[in-house]
Amino acid sequence: MFAITESVAKINGRNVDTFNREISNGRTALEVEAGTTGFVGEDCRDAGGRTYVGINCICGDFHFEPVKNDNGQTAGIKIACCGDDGLDSILKALSFALEALLDQVNEVDD
Repeated sequence: MFAITESVAKINGRNVDTFNREISNGRTALEVEAGTTGFVGEDCRDAGGRTYVGINCICGDFHFEPVKNDNGQTAGIKIACCGDDGLDSILKALSFALEALLDQVNEVDD
C-alpha cells in the first residue's frame, strides 16, 4: 500500500482539493498530485471548473519540457523518460492522476 496525502492547489483564484502520492520504482521516483472541482456546468475560465495535475521528478532519468505555440506561449508539455523503471513510474503516476480525477468527478461522462 502507498500513502496518499491531501492538499489544496489554487487555480485561477479557486481552491482545488488535490491528492498526492510518491511513485518509486527501482531507480526512479516521482511525486504526483491531481485534483478537480469536477463539472460545474460552465465551460468558461471565469465560471467553469478547475483541474490540476502535477508531476515532479524526485530522481530518475526524466525530461519535462514546455511546448510553445507560435506566439511563444506555453501550450503543452512533453514528458520523456528512460528505462523500464521510468516507463513503469510514469504509467503509475498518470494512472493515479486519472483515478484521483475520476473519484472527484462522481459523474459518468461517456
